[in-house]
Amino acid sequence: MCDTSQLPERRLSESERCPSIKGCAVCGGKFGLIRYYSWRTALCSKKCVDRFRTRRERDRRWLFRAQVA
Repeated sequence: MCDTSQLPERRLSESERCPSIKGCAVCGGKFGLIRYYSWRTALCSKKCVDRFRTRRERDRRWLFRAQVA
């Protein structure tokens, strides 16, 4: 089991989540009959896959701008 008593009181991102939590990495919802994956991250629907990819692309663009400056 994951010890969450030491974690600060804030919303956790995908990379900070405990792997034993059984739910979608984007919305935290339950999985249905089909489980989608993107970058080894379990997602519950195509909608969450699109949201995850959009977030990664936005983070990548922001990081590129930060490196140029």
